[in-house]
Amino acid sequence: MTIARYSVVIPTYNRASTLGRALASVTAQSFPAAEIVVVDDGSTDDTAAVLAEYAAWPLRHVVHPRNLGAAAARNSGVEAATSPWIAFLDSDDEWMPDKMDRQMAAVASSGPDVRAHVTGYLIIDTRNDRSRTFRPTRRDITRSAMLLGCPLCPGSTLVVSREAYLELGGLDTGLPRLEDWDWAIRYLDSHAFAVIAEPLAIVHKGSDPSYAHVKDSVERLRLVHRERLYDRSWIDGRKFDSTLLVEEAAGALYDGNNRKAVALTLKSLLMYPFRDLTFYATLAQRALRVPGRLFDARPASPPAGRREPR
Repeated sequence: MTIARYSVVIPTYNRASTLGRALASVTAQSFPAAEIVVVDDGSTDDTAAVLAEYAAWPLRHVVHPRNLGAAAARNSGVEAATSPWIAFLDSDDEWMPDKMDRQMAAVASSGPDVRAHVTGYLIIDTRNDRSRTFRPTRRDITRSAMLLGCPLCPGSTLVVSREAYLELGGLDTGLPRLEDWDWAIRYLDSHAFAVIAEPLAIVHKGSDPSYAHVKDSVERLRLVHRERLYDRSWIDGRKFDSTLLVEEAAGALYDGNNRKAVALTLKSLLMYPFRDLTFYATLAQRALRVPGRLFDARPASPPAGRREPR
């Protein structure tokens, strides 16, 4: 079994305070990267000084003269990378030391239809030190399941064939949010995921997404995917419509508009009520106003795609 080379792509925007932690977790990997591509998406802080500390490593520094957003930054990183496999890491997250060793071994043993691999992850809200572990299973990485939301974390656990990523045109730069979920839906039309459920990445969350960004992204996703999903299957279309409403409801909740969040949630349930017990437990938690609002929603986008800035 031959384990392929991989490049790490780290998009960053004014994250000098956390970028060193992310880079340290990459350089500590038991199976080292062939190169680290850091895309500075128009930062105005001390990002360059942090990168200078890693001059001895095979690090490439790509600079956007202005902030173009997460999707554009990741696309630039993949285009600049030279390895056949790409591993993504957000600049405020970190990996366990054996993540890439285990994940690349799993990639090597997967079938030819598997062009992308994800792992479980621990998400920590840095505002209150609350944490939760996500362990995605094989059931969560199917095309049908993805229409009900994305429990994956592509921003910091995804390893993907560079060829497959570029074949799909990369991430949609017109999406200020939910770009990872959109890419996963498109990817699953022709390829398959593999997964290690064990949490091998730590995701740090320090803010909630803006409702305006959520709403704009929901509208764009509805325009891009809705018609073709209904053409494929009425059930697929209903699942997707319902999940868009769930995502918008979460955005309204984060924005403090509880009335709108409740209305959108009820509308989503009328659209497609056949969700799992975890979803309904979340609704009960919202209704009871349990502290820790981060965990009162399980939006369609993975946590690593929801932060502003990266």
